[in-house]
Amino acid sequence: MERNPFVLGANLQGGEKLVTYPFDMQRPPISHSLATPDDAMFRWLAMSYAHSHLTMTETYRGSCHGDDITGGQGITNRATWKPVVGSMNDFSYLHTNCFELSIFLGCDKFPHESELPLEWENNREALLSFIEQVHRGIKGIVRDIEGNPLPNATISVEGIRHDVKTGKLIYIVFQIMKIQSFVYTLPYTRRTPAGTKKLQRLLSPDQRYGSHQHCAKRGI
Repeated sequence: MERNPFVLGANLQGGEKLVTYPFDMQRPPISHSLATPDDAMFRWLAMSYAHSHLTMTETYRGSCHGDDITGGQGITNRATWKPVVGSMNDFSYLHTNCFELSIFLGCDKFPHESELPLEWENNREALLSFIEQVHRGIKGIVRDIEGNPLPNATISVEGIRHDVKTGKLIYIVFQIMKIQSFVYTLPYTRRTPAGTKKLQRLLSPDQRYGSHQHCAKRGI
């Protein structure tokens, strides 16, 4: 977590159909939620998943194992539901920049292989919606007076008693080029039961679909 400063995470589980957010435990245990300083953000992240799931908020018949504890929202604070000690969610929030949730994908804890396509359809858009939340928030580079990036600098936000730290800036150079008319030969080897064959693949622009689409021809 120090080498790769993640900012968003989730652990996927089964046996229930809801999303839980920190804190995952409280001392001493209390009946109401003890909110984190970033409670509004955690609730937003949880709802971004639950409300994109095909059935997670359809709780009018109750939850998987009884009455609905989420109020029809599909989310709940873990400590007030089923507290867990030493969770990765709490550790990530207290010691790193990562906001992590527990996502319970469906009522069946160990779904049969035949059920997986339906489970995927139920969760597909929710997973994508959750991943997209990584783009929320303020982004930028903290620099010193000479313009050099500052790793491990503490950032404090007024009104939120939870600091975060900057990560190490890694420079990656991308080059965008217009595709010209060309034919590119890509040699490769294929092993077959009859022996080894040397092949080549010819790539050239396909003008029917524009310069970004390519057709392929194979020769032996």
